[in-house]
Amino acid sequence: MAQTKDLPPLDQFYSSLNEVLVCIQDQEKRFSSQLVELKKREEELLLAYQREVQRVKQLQEVITSMEIILNFSSEQEISESVVKILHKLYPQAAIRFLITSTHPAGMKLQAHAGQLPDQLEACKINPLDCPVIKRGKSWFNPFENKDLFCPKLASIPKLYGHICTPLLANGVAFGILSVIFHSLYAFDHYDAEVINAFSTYVGIAFTNARLVKIAINEAFIDQLTGLPNRRYVLEALQREISRAERYGGIFSVALIDLDNFKAVNDLYGHTEGDRVLVLFARIANQVFRKTDIVARYGGEEFLLLFPQTSLASSIDAVERFKALFNQATLFGALKAGNLTFSAGLVEYPADGKNAESLLEICDKRLYKAKKNGRDKVVGK
Repeated sequence: MAQTKDLPPLDQFYSSLNEVLVCIQDQEKRFSSQLVELKKREEELLLAYQREVQRVKQLQEVITSMEIILNFSSEQEISESVVKILHKLYPQAAIRFLITSTHPAGMKLQAHAGQLPDQLEACKINPLDCPVIKRGKSWFNPFENKDLFCPKLASIPKLYGHICTPLLANGVAFGILSVIFHSLYAFDHYDAEVINAFSTYVGIAFTNARLVKIAINEAFIDQLTGLPNRRYVLEALQREISRAERYGGIFSVALIDLDNFKAVNDLYGHTEGDRVLVLFARIANQVFRKTDIVARYGGEEFLLLFPQTSLASSIDAVERFKALFNQATLFGALKAGNLTFSAGLVEYPADGKNAESLLEICDKRLYKAKKNGRDKVVGK
Protein backbone atom coordinates (compact mmCIF):
# COMPACT_ATOMS: atom_id res chain seq x y z
CA MET A 1 0.00 0.00 0.00
CA ALA A 2 2.95 2.28 0.73
CA GLN A 3 4.08 1.91 -2.84
CA THR A 4 0.64 2.80 -4.07
CA LYS A 5 0.67 5.99 -2.04
CA ASP A 6 4.02 6.96 -3.58
CA LEU A 7 2.54 6.62 -7.08
CA PRO A 8 1.02 9.55 -8.87
CA PRO A 9 -2.73 9.84 -8.51
CA LEU A 10 -3.47 8.53 -12.01
CA ASP A 11 -1.15 5.57 -11.57
CA GLN A 12 -2.74 4.89 -8.21
CA PHE A 13 -6.14 4.82 -9.91
CA TYR A 14 -4.99 2.34 -12.57
CA SER A 15 -3.29 0.17 -9.98
CA SER A 16 -6.45 0.04 -7.88
CA LEU A 17 -8.54 -0.64 -10.97
CA ASN A 18 -6.22 -3.47 -11.95
CA GLU A 19 -6.56 -5.01 -8.50
CA VAL A 20 -10.34 -4.80 -8.81
CA LEU A 21 -10.23 -6.43 -12.26
CA VAL A 22 -8.02 -9.26 -10.97
CA CYS A 23 -10.40 -9.77 -8.09
CA ILE A 24 -13.36 -9.80 -10.48
CA GLN A 25 -11.58 -12.29 -12.74
CA ASP A 26 -10.84 -14.54 -9.78
CA GLN A 27 -14.45 -14.39 -8.72
CA GLU A 28 -15.56 -15.04 -12.29
CA LYS A 29 -13.35 -18.14 -12.41
CA ARG A 30 -14.77 -19.32 -9.11
CA PHE A 31 -18.31 -18.64 -10.31
CA SER A 32 -17.60 -20.40 -13.62
CA SER A 33 -16.15 -23.36 -11.77
CA GLN A 34 -19.14 -23.44 -9.45
CA LEU A 35 -21.46 -23.13 -12.45
CA VAL A 36 -19.76 -26.07 -14.16
CA GLU A 37 -20.05 -28.01 -10.92
CA LEU A 38 -23.71 -27.07 -10.60
CA LYS A 39 -24.41 -28.10 -14.20
CA LYS A 40 -22.62 -31.38 -13.61
CA ARG A 41 -24.63 -31.89 -10.43
CA GLU A 42 -27.81 -30.94 -12.29
CA GLU A 43 -27.05 -33.56 -14.95
CA GLU A 44 -26.36 -36.16 -12.28
CA LEU A 45 -29.60 -35.31 -10.51
CA LEU A 46 -31.49 -35.44 -13.80
CA LEU A 47 -30.01 -38.84 -14.61
CA ALA A 48 -30.80 -40.02 -11.08
CA TYR A 49 -34.36 -38.72 -11.44
CA GLN A 50 -34.78 -40.42 -14.80
CA ARG A 51 -33.38 -43.63 -13.33
CA GLU A 52 -35.85 -43.45 -10.42
CA VAL A 53 -38.72 -42.83 -12.84
CA GLN A 54 -37.60 -45.86 -14.83
CA ARG A 55 -37.39 -47.94 -11.66
CA VAL A 56 -40.89 -46.91 -10.61
CA LYS A 57 -42.16 -47.93 -14.05
CA GLN A 58 -40.31 -51.23 -13.75
CA LEU A 59 -41.86 -51.93 -10.36
CA GLN A 60 -45.31 -51.01 -11.64
CA GLU A 61 -44.76 -53.34 -14.61
CA VAL A 62 -43.65 -56.15 -12.30
CA ILE A 63 -46.63 -55.70 -9.96
CA THR A 64 -49.14 -55.55 -12.82
CA SER A 65 -47.56 -58.51 -14.58
CA MET A 66 -47.47 -60.69 -11.49
CA GLU A 67 -51.17 -60.14 -10.88
CA ILE A 68 -51.72 -61.69 -14.32
CA ILE A 69 -49.15 -64.47 -13.97
CA LEU A 70 -50.53 -65.62 -10.62
CA ASN A 71 -53.78 -66.47 -12.43
CA PHE A 72 -52.10 -68.84 -14.90
CA SER A 73 -52.47 -72.56 -14.25
CA SER A 74 -50.01 -73.76 -16.89
CA GLU A 75 -46.28 -73.84 -16.14
CA GLN A 76 -45.52 -73.19 -19.80
CA GLU A 77 -47.78 -70.13 -19.85
CA ILE A 78 -46.03 -68.80 -16.76
CA SER A 79 -42.57 -69.38 -18.23
CA GLU A 80 -43.35 -67.72 -21.56
CA SER A 81 -45.00 -64.72 -19.89
CA VAL A 82 -42.09 -64.25 -17.48
CA VAL A 83 -39.43 -64.04 -20.20
CA LYS A 84 -41.59 -61.64 -22.25
CA ILE A 85 -42.06 -59.34 -19.25
CA LEU A 86 -38.37 -59.33 -18.35
CA HIS A 87 -37.39 -58.71 -21.95
CA LYS A 88 -39.74 -55.74 -22.00
CA LEU A 89 -37.99 -54.39 -18.89
CA TYR A 90 -34.54 -55.18 -20.28
CA PRO A 91 -34.75 -55.12 -24.10
CA GLN A 92 -30.94 -55.13 -24.36
CA ALA A 93 -30.73 -58.51 -22.62
CA ALA A 94 -31.42 -62.14 -23.44
CA ILE A 95 -33.73 -63.85 -20.97
CA ARG A 96 -33.68 -67.57 -20.17
CA PHE A 97 -36.11 -69.57 -18.04
CA LEU A 98 -34.28 -72.76 -17.08
CA ILE A 99 -35.81 -75.80 -15.36
CA THR A 100 -33.68 -78.13 -13.27
CA SER A 101 -33.33 -81.66 -14.54
CA THR A 102 -31.77 -84.89 -13.34
CA HIS A 103 -30.09 -85.21 -16.73
CA PRO A 104 -26.32 -84.74 -16.37
CA ALA A 105 -26.21 -82.68 -19.57
CA GLY A 106 -27.71 -79.71 -17.77
CA MET A 107 -30.92 -77.75 -17.33
CA LYS A 108 -33.83 -77.54 -19.72
CA LEU A 109 -34.61 -74.27 -21.51
CA GLN A 110 -38.30 -73.82 -20.75
CA ALA A 111 -38.66 -70.42 -22.46
CA HIS A 112 -36.52 -67.55 -23.69
CA ALA A 113 -36.73 -64.06 -25.16
CA GLY A 114 -34.25 -61.75 -26.82
CA GLN A 115 -31.23 -62.46 -28.99
CA LEU A 116 -29.90 -65.73 -27.64
CA PRO A 117 -26.56 -67.11 -28.91
CA ASP A 118 -26.57 -70.78 -29.90
CA GLN A 119 -24.33 -71.58 -26.95
CA LEU A 120 -27.02 -70.34 -24.55
CA GLU A 121 -29.96 -72.39 -25.83
CA ALA A 122 -29.37 -74.69 -22.88
CA CYS A 123 -27.42 -74.48 -19.64
CA LYS A 124 -24.96 -77.34 -19.81
CA ILE A 125 -24.13 -77.28 -16.14
CA ASN A 126 -25.46 -79.96 -13.83
CA PRO A 127 -27.91 -78.34 -11.37
CA LEU A 128 -25.97 -79.94 -8.51
CA ASP A 129 -22.86 -78.05 -9.66
CA CYS A 130 -24.61 -74.72 -10.27
CA PRO A 131 -23.57 -72.14 -7.61
CA VAL A 132 -26.94 -70.39 -7.92
CA ILE A 133 -28.80 -73.62 -7.12
CA LYS A 134 -26.36 -74.72 -4.42
CA ARG A 135 -26.34 -71.39 -2.58
CA GLY A 136 -29.94 -70.49 -3.27
CA LYS A 137 -28.72 -66.97 -4.04
CA SER A 138 -28.30 -64.84 -7.14
CA TRP A 139 -25.09 -64.57 -9.13
CA PHE A 140 -24.69 -60.91 -10.01
CA ASN A 141 -21.97 -59.61 -12.36
CA PRO A 142 -22.50 -56.01 -13.49
CA PHE A 143 -19.17 -55.65 -15.26
CA GLU A 144 -17.38 -57.16 -18.21
CA ASN A 145 -15.22 -59.15 -15.83
CA LYS A 146 -14.82 -62.71 -17.01
CA ASP A 147 -13.37 -63.71 -13.64
CA LEU A 148 -16.80 -63.07 -12.10
CA PHE A 149 -18.75 -64.74 -14.88
CA CYS A 150 -20.44 -68.08 -14.51
CA PRO A 151 -17.95 -70.62 -15.94
CA LYS A 152 -20.47 -71.57 -18.63
CA LEU A 153 -20.86 -67.93 -19.69
CA ALA A 154 -17.26 -66.74 -19.47
CA SER A 155 -16.35 -68.37 -22.78
CA ILE A 156 -19.18 -66.65 -24.69
CA PRO A 157 -17.90 -63.55 -26.54
CA LYS A 158 -19.57 -60.13 -26.32
CA LEU A 159 -21.31 -60.69 -23.02
CA TYR A 160 -21.16 -57.67 -20.73
CA GLY A 161 -22.72 -59.08 -17.61
CA HIS A 162 -25.42 -61.35 -16.23
CA ILE A 163 -27.83 -61.92 -13.38
CA CYS A 164 -28.85 -65.48 -12.54
CA THR A 165 -31.37 -65.93 -9.75
CA PRO A 166 -32.84 -69.19 -8.39
CA LEU A 167 -36.52 -70.04 -8.69
CA LEU A 168 -37.82 -71.59 -5.49
CA ALA A 169 -41.03 -73.46 -4.73
CA ASN A 170 -41.55 -74.41 -1.09
CA GLY A 171 -37.87 -73.74 -0.46
CA VAL A 172 -36.69 -76.10 -3.22
CA ALA A 173 -34.99 -74.75 -6.37
CA PHE A 174 -36.81 -75.83 -9.51
CA GLY A 175 -35.12 -73.51 -11.98
CA ILE A 176 -33.20 -70.33 -12.76
CA LEU A 177 -34.04 -66.97 -14.27
CA SER A 178 -31.04 -65.87 -16.30
CA VAL A 179 -30.73 -62.30 -17.61
CA ILE A 180 -27.70 -61.95 -19.90
CA PHE A 181 -26.60 -58.55 -21.19
CA HIS A 182 -24.97 -58.65 -24.61
CA SER A 183 -24.77 -54.86 -25.00
CA LEU A 184 -23.50 -52.10 -22.73
CA TYR A 185 -26.01 -51.34 -20.01
CA ALA A 186 -25.29 -49.82 -16.62
CA PHE A 187 -27.23 -52.34 -14.56
CA ASP A 188 -26.64 -52.42 -10.85
CA HIS A 189 -27.79 -54.03 -7.62
CA TYR A 190 -31.20 -52.43 -8.00
CA ASP A 191 -31.76 -54.47 -11.17
CA ALA A 192 -30.70 -57.57 -9.28
CA GLU A 193 -33.22 -56.74 -6.54
CA VAL A 194 -36.01 -56.26 -9.12
CA ILE A 195 -35.24 -59.62 -10.73
CA ASN A 196 -34.97 -61.30 -7.32
CA ALA A 197 -38.37 -59.92 -6.32
CA PHE A 198 -39.75 -61.01 -9.66
CA SER A 199 -38.39 -64.54 -9.19
CA THR A 200 -40.10 -64.76 -5.79
CA TYR A 201 -43.49 -64.20 -7.42
CA VAL A 202 -42.62 -66.65 -10.18
CA GLY A 203 -41.94 -69.29 -7.52
CA ILE A 204 -45.34 -68.61 -5.97
CA ALA A 205 -47.02 -68.83 -9.39
CA PHE A 206 -45.31 -72.16 -10.12
CA THR A 207 -46.28 -73.51 -6.70
CA ASN A 208 -49.91 -72.55 -7.33
CA ALA A 209 -49.84 -74.09 -10.82
CA ARG A 210 -48.48 -77.36 -9.47
CA LEU A 211 -51.06 -77.43 -6.68
CA VAL A 212 -53.80 -76.90 -9.28
CA LYS A 213 -52.33 -79.69 -11.39
CA ILE A 214 -52.29 -82.02 -8.38
CA ALA A 215 -55.89 -81.11 -7.58
CA ILE A 216 -56.95 -81.76 -11.17
CA ASN A 217 -55.13 -85.09 -11.19
CA GLU A 218 -56.81 -86.12 -7.97
CA ALA A 219 -60.18 -85.08 -9.37
CA PHE A 220 -59.85 -86.70 -12.81
CA ILE A 221 -57.14 -89.40 -12.55
CA ASP A 222 -57.50 -92.88 -11.08
CA GLN A 223 -54.70 -93.17 -8.52
CA LEU A 224 -54.08 -96.90 -9.02
CA THR A 225 -53.87 -97.15 -12.80
CA GLY A 226 -53.03 -93.56 -13.72
CA LEU A 227 -55.89 -93.63 -16.23
CA PRO A 228 -58.59 -90.96 -16.42
CA ASN A 229 -61.44 -91.72 -14.04
CA ARG A 230 -65.21 -91.99 -14.50
CA ARG A 231 -65.80 -88.27 -14.03
CA TYR A 232 -63.25 -87.35 -16.68
CA VAL A 233 -64.45 -89.78 -19.33
CA LEU A 234 -68.11 -88.85 -18.89
CA GLU A 235 -67.23 -85.18 -19.41
CA ALA A 236 -65.12 -86.14 -22.44
CA LEU A 237 -68.04 -88.15 -23.82
CA GLN A 238 -70.36 -85.18 -23.47
CA ARG A 239 -67.82 -82.91 -25.22
CA GLU A 240 -67.52 -85.41 -28.07
CA ILE A 241 -71.31 -85.52 -28.44
CA SER A 242 -71.45 -81.71 -28.55
CA ARG A 243 -68.66 -81.62 -31.14
CA ALA A 244 -70.37 -84.24 -33.32
CA GLU A 245 -73.72 -82.43 -33.06
CA ARG A 246 -72.12 -79.21 -34.26
CA TYR A 247 -69.72 -80.43 -36.91
CA GLY A 248 -71.08 -83.86 -37.78
CA GLY A 249 -69.17 -87.12 -37.86
CA ILE A 250 -69.14 -90.31 -35.84
CA PHE A 251 -67.36 -91.80 -32.84
CA SER A 252 -67.45 -95.06 -30.91
CA VAL A 253 -67.60 -96.06 -27.26
CA ALA A 254 -66.55 -99.37 -25.67
CA LEU A 255 -67.36 -100.67 -22.21
CA ILE A 256 -64.91 -103.37 -21.05
CA ASP A 257 -65.19 -105.65 -18.03
CA LEU A 258 -62.47 -108.05 -16.89
CA ASP A 259 -63.73 -111.64 -16.84
CA ASN A 260 -63.78 -113.53 -13.53
CA PHE A 261 -62.05 -110.70 -11.73
CA LYS A 262 -63.72 -111.54 -8.42
CA ALA A 263 -62.11 -114.97 -8.60
CA VAL A 264 -58.67 -113.34 -8.99
CA ASN A 265 -59.23 -111.32 -5.81
CA ASP A 266 -60.61 -114.32 -3.94
CA LEU A 267 -57.82 -116.71 -4.96
CA TYR A 268 -54.78 -114.39 -4.96
CA GLY A 269 -55.81 -111.37 -2.93
CA HIS A 270 -56.60 -107.78 -3.79
CA THR A 271 -52.94 -106.91 -4.34
CA GLU A 272 -52.88 -109.32 -7.28
CA GLY A 273 -56.14 -107.82 -8.52
CA ASP A 274 -54.52 -104.37 -8.44
CA ARG A 275 -51.58 -105.71 -10.46
CA VAL A 276 -54.00 -106.98 -13.10
CA LEU A 277 -55.66 -103.57 -13.34
CA VAL A 278 -52.26 -101.84 -13.66
CA LEU A 279 -51.24 -104.31 -16.40
CA PHE A 280 -54.46 -103.59 -18.28
CA ALA A 281 -53.79 -99.85 -18.12
CA ARG A 282 -50.15 -100.20 -19.21
CA ILE A 283 -51.01 -102.28 -22.29
CA ALA A 284 -53.94 -99.99 -23.17
CA ASN A 285 -51.62 -96.97 -23.14
CA GLN A 286 -49.27 -98.79 -25.50
CA VAL A 287 -51.95 -100.01 -27.92
CA PHE A 288 -54.43 -97.20 -28.39
CA ARG A 289 -53.92 -93.82 -30.06
CA LYS A 290 -53.21 -90.67 -28.08
CA THR A 291 -56.52 -89.28 -29.30
CA ASP A 292 -58.38 -92.25 -27.79
CA ILE A 293 -59.42 -92.13 -24.14
CA VAL A 294 -59.11 -95.19 -21.94
CA ALA A 295 -60.62 -94.59 -18.50
CA ARG A 296 -61.27 -96.63 -15.41
CA TYR A 297 -65.03 -96.57 -15.15
CA GLY A 298 -65.29 -98.32 -11.82
CA GLY A 299 -63.95 -101.51 -10.23
CA GLU A 300 -62.83 -103.78 -13.07
CA GLU A 301 -64.78 -101.83 -15.71
CA PHE A 302 -63.18 -99.51 -18.27
CA LEU A 303 -64.79 -97.08 -20.68
CA LEU A 304 -63.05 -96.31 -24.00
CA LEU A 305 -63.82 -93.37 -26.27
CA PHE A 306 -62.71 -93.47 -29.93
CA PRO A 307 -63.17 -90.03 -31.57
CA GLN A 308 -64.06 -89.99 -35.29
CA THR A 309 -63.86 -93.79 -35.46
CA SER A 310 -66.39 -96.21 -36.89
CA LEU A 311 -67.79 -99.14 -34.96
CA ALA A 312 -66.02 -101.66 -37.20
CA SER A 313 -62.61 -100.01 -36.70
CA SER A 314 -63.15 -99.75 -32.95
CA ILE A 315 -64.10 -103.46 -32.74
CA ASP A 316 -60.88 -104.37 -34.57
CA ALA A 317 -58.83 -102.23 -32.19
CA VAL A 318 -60.45 -103.76 -29.09
CA GLU A 319 -60.00 -107.29 -30.48
CA ARG A 320 -56.27 -106.65 -30.99
CA PHE A 321 -55.99 -105.24 -27.51
CA LYS A 322 -57.84 -108.23 -26.04
CA ALA A 323 -55.38 -110.65 -27.65
CA LEU A 324 -52.36 -108.68 -26.39
CA PHE A 325 -53.77 -108.45 -22.88
CA ASN A 326 -54.43 -112.18 -22.75
CA GLN A 327 -50.94 -112.91 -24.04
CA ALA A 328 -49.40 -110.64 -21.39
CA THR A 329 -51.20 -112.55 -18.64
CA LEU A 330 -49.89 -115.86 -20.00
CA PHE A 331 -46.21 -114.95 -19.99
CA GLY A 332 -46.02 -112.16 -17.43
CA ALA A 333 -45.19 -112.18 -13.75
CA LEU A 334 -48.79 -112.37 -12.58
CA LYS A 335 -49.92 -115.18 -10.33
CA ALA A 336 -53.26 -115.14 -12.14
CA GLY A 337 -52.86 -116.23 -15.76
CA ASN A 338 -54.83 -116.54 -18.98
CA LEU A 339 -57.05 -113.56 -18.16
CA THR A 340 -59.63 -112.23 -20.59
CA PHE A 341 -62.19 -109.48 -20.83
CA SER A 342 -65.56 -108.86 -22.46
CA ALA A 343 -66.60 -105.70 -24.28
CA GLY A 344 -69.72 -104.01 -25.60
CA LEU A 345 -69.41 -101.28 -28.24
CA VAL A 346 -71.68 -98.62 -29.75
CA GLU A 347 -71.41 -95.97 -32.47
CA TYR A 348 -72.74 -92.41 -32.46
CA PRO A 349 -75.26 -91.50 -33.81
CA ALA A 350 -76.44 -94.88 -35.12
CA ASP A 351 -76.87 -96.41 -31.65
CA GLY A 352 -77.79 -93.28 -29.73
CA LYS A 353 -77.53 -89.50 -29.68
CA ASN A 354 -76.95 -88.84 -26.01
CA ALA A 355 -74.67 -90.21 -23.31
CA GLU A 356 -77.40 -92.08 -21.44
CA SER A 357 -78.61 -94.07 -24.45
CA LEU A 358 -75.08 -94.85 -25.66
CA LEU A 359 -73.97 -96.11 -22.25
CA GLU A 360 -77.16 -98.11 -21.79
CA ILE A 361 -76.66 -99.94 -25.10
CA CYS A 362 -72.97 -100.42 -24.30
CA ASP A 363 -73.93 -102.10 -21.04
CA LYS A 364 -76.49 -104.35 -22.77
CA ARG A 365 -73.94 -105.50 -25.35
CA LEU A 366 -71.37 -106.11 -22.62
CA TYR A 367 -73.93 -108.26 -20.79
CA LYS A 368 -74.53 -110.14 -24.07
CA ALA A 369 -70.77 -110.80 -24.38
CA LYS A 370 -70.70 -112.16 -20.82
CA LYS A 371 -73.77 -114.30 -21.40
CA ASN A 372 -72.29 -115.80 -24.57
CA GLY A 373 -69.28 -117.20 -22.73
CA ARG A 374 -67.11 -114.17 -21.97
CA ASP A 375 -63.90 -113.25 -23.86
CA LYS A 376 -66.12 -111.66 -26.50
CA VAL A 377 -66.42 -108.26 -28.22
CA VAL A 378 -70.02 -107.41 -29.14
CA GLY A 379 -71.06 -104.50 -31.33
CA LYS A 380 -74.63 -105.46 -32.26
